[in-house]
Order: sequence, then structure tokens, then C-alpha cells
Amino acid sequence: MSEENPKAGVVSSSSHQKRHTHWQLLLQVVFTVGILLWLLHGTHWQTLARRFAELRPFWFLAAVLSYAANLSVSAIRWRIILLAMERSAPMLWLLRLNWVGAYFNQVLPGSVSGDVVRAWYTRHQTHSMPLALAAVFGDRFMGLGALVAIAAVAFLLDGARAGLLPQMGWTIGMLVFAYILIVFLILTPWLNFLEKVAGRLGEKLHDIRLGMGALLRHRLILVGTILLSFVVQFFSILTFWLLAHALGEAPGAVAVWVVWPVVSLFLALPISFAGWGLREGLMVFYLSYLHMGHDQALALSLLLGFTVVLTSLPGALLWIGLHRHHQAPPNLKTPPASR
Repeated sequence: MSEENPKAGVVSSSSHQKRHTHWQLLLQVVFTVGILLWLLHGTHWQTLARRFAELRPFWFLAAVLSYAANLSVSAIRWRIILLAMERSAPMLWLLRLNWVGAYFNQVLPGSVSGDVVRAWYTRHQTHSMPLALAAVFGDRFMGLGALVAIAAVAFLLDGARAGLLPQMGWTIGMLVFAYILIVFLILTPWLNFLEKVAGRLGEKLHDIRLGMGALLRHRLILVGTILLSFVVQFFSILTFWLLAHALGEAPGAVAVWVVWPVVSLFLALPISFAGWGLREGLMVFYLSYLHMGHDQALALSLLLGFTVVLTSLPGALLWIGLHRHHQAPPNLKTPPASR
């Protein structure tokens, strides 16, 4: 008689997950490289180089500080969401993890995302990995909601100019519908049967819905997170505006309050490498209808990506020694400086 090895299934599942992750990363890289090559093929290189050579350092530094403020304020929102779940973590700890998460999302996207890193290192404060994921998901979800609201209101207030953007009304309408649908699915008891039939996955789904439901039903904390979400997105929009001025551009209200929020929402889709390529393609496409040239829009988008990466780099230093607090997440290698 042959004995079954209980570890065999785990190893097989882990191997399959790694292959899936590698294929996903490869497709993201192919998509990113393809879009960037297509955009750069139609670019006037001398004009693009001159744009960066004439960069205004004061405006650029202000944009870096603005994005740093974005990361800092979002850590406060994360802590408030944890409080709604009757959990807590030190503010400086969450701020550190926010920067480390940003570093992973922008510099080391792959098998372990920044959101998973943030959840992993707060699982001891929440006493549950699913609840830690729920808090991180709630933080992300509230930020996306603020972007949807900003884009929708701005589109309605400036319908004439926003009408120049092809199918923007339908796009924003679908984003609003999708967001409301997700809120409904979180709050409705109709999905309880899925939790019962899904086994261990159902238990995790139950914890995530429970955590998000606690946030959405706690009115005072919900109002606080909504207000902070608008502050966070204000700094994101301010970063866009400051970088445009760093390049000598003066984007109109529609570009600032409609195009950039919509582009930011699409960047949440995991179809490109850290948003590269997708951001450039959407920026060039939409801004061309607002009378911004191909080279100008591409330069602005590339500068946005560079600014986010540059501002996220301190996360590498903050990551050093982080594994000493708790065991590192699966598939996460030890930082080079601590080997």
C-alpha cells in the first residue's frame, strides 16, 4: 500500500501559483513594452529631451513632497479603518509599511504586491491575515471611491469641455456602477451561501466582508475615512498639476479633475508593469482631445511615473530589518543589506 504525502498537494499548489504569477508578470511586461514602443515610435525625441532638460526644479520638488504627503495621509486613513475593526497599530509602524508597500508596488511588482506586504506585517495587530487584508482592501477601496466621486462630479460640472473626451460619460458611468455594485455585494447577506460552500476560502471571504461591513456601517469612522480619502486624492491631483507646471504646461480643469482621476482608476488594473505603458497610453489618448500634443502628454506621464518611483525609494531603506519584526511573507526574499 502507498501512503499519501499530505505535503505533496501543498507543494503542487504552490508550484502552480508560482507559474501563474510568472506568466502574469511576463504578460504585464510584454503589454508595457509594447505600448511604450508604440508611443515612442511616434515621438519627436529632440522635443521630448528638451522638455526634460527645461524641467523646473522648484515645481518638481513640490510634486515629490505632494506625493510624499499622499503616502503619509493614507497611513492615517489605514489606522482609522483598523480602529473600525476594533484593531490598532502604531502610527509610525503603519507609515513605514505604507512606504514599503509603495516601494514594492512601484519598484518590485511581482509575486508579492505592496498590499500583501502591508497586510502581512499587520496580521499580528489584527490577529488574522484575512482581517489584515480587509483593512488594506478597505484603505484601497475608499481611495478608489474618492477618485470615482471626483471624476463624476467634475464631469457633470464641466460637461461642455469634458464632452470632448470620447465616451468619457459612459466610462465614468460604468465606474460609478461598478463601485456601487461592490459596496452592495459587501453589505448584502445574499452572499452568505458562498462563504458556506467555499470552505477555507469562504472563511477568509467572511472575515473580509465582516471587516469591510464594520467600516461601512460605522458612520463616524466612515465619514472620517471618506474625508481623508479626498485629502489623499487631492495630493495625487496636486502632484499631477505640479508636474505639468514643472514641464511648462498649464492643464485645464478637465485634465486635472477628470482625466487624471480616471487614469488613476485604470492603473488599479493589474495589466501592466507597475502602471507603465497603460498610464502613458491613456494620458496621450485623452489629453490629445484637450489640445495637448503627443510629446507633451508623454513627457508628463513619464515624469509622473518617475516621480512616484523616486518618492517610493525610501521604502527600500525602511524595508531593511523589517523581517526581524515578523517572519517575511511567502516568496519575499530577504533584503540584500541584511543577508
